[in-house]
Amino acid sequence: MDQLLTSVQKSCKLLKLFLRDQKEWGITELSKELQWSKGAVHKMLATLESEGFIKQNRLTRQYSLGYTCLELGNRVKRNNDWVSVARPYLERIAKLTKESVCLCVREGNEAIYMDKIDSPLPIRFIIDAYRRFPLYATSASRVILAFSPEGVKEQIMIEPLAAFTEHSMKSVKELRERISRIEDQGYEISSNMRNVGVTGIAAPIYDSEGQVNASISLVGPSDRIDQHKEDWIQEVLQAAADISNLVGYHP
Repeated sequence: MDQLLTSVQKSCKLLKLFLRDQKEWGITELSKELQWSKGAVHKMLATLESEGFIKQNRLTRQYSLGYTCLELGNRVKRNNDWVSVARPYLERIAKLTKESVCLCVREGNEAIYMDKIDSPLPIRFIIDAYRRFPLYATSASRVILAFSPEGVKEQIMIEPLAAFTEHSMKSVKELRERISRIEDQGYEISSNMRNVGVTGIAAPIYDSEGQVNASISLVGPSDRIDQHKEDWIQEVLQAAADISNLVGYHP
């Protein structure tokens, strides 16, 4: 810990606040959230703004992420092997189903949608790329959690579960039962747990060492997915198996 630069650590802490749903932040809000003085927040924002990591809305006087963050995000995406390997399979499912498809990757105890293809239909579910969320939150992340090491599972099981809808899991006991079911069937399918009226189908992607740190999922309005559920489960499972095979997984 002695090797950490406090100023860099503090700037990272500030930037991470912009990962939340709130698009813009004022100095007073940031000061309260970070428990820093307004002067310290202003100085940090000015420094980050000078390098393009933060930009100020001249009308509202509030701050949002700058274009340097976008450049870095795009660079991560281009350098991420999962994205380049999985993209053709996302396109295959998207073309067949006309529903939204995404690639989900685990990072620590969270998950991120690293790539996605939105449905072309007028009524559709839009996936927020690069958004972080708990491993128990969606079908795409739960299927990763189900096949993660026991240590990862236990860390998640001791955390309070956030409820997103009235159908969300409300206890660790429910989560354990759900994870056990996913392990048994080899995929996850859920409705209304993150968004009411939405169903997700997800399957795990194995790497060359047999570890699961990614998944592929199909997401859309429940009434449409229910009509093709069994066929589309097989399509998602097949795509996940093809990607796993491509990166060197041989069960």
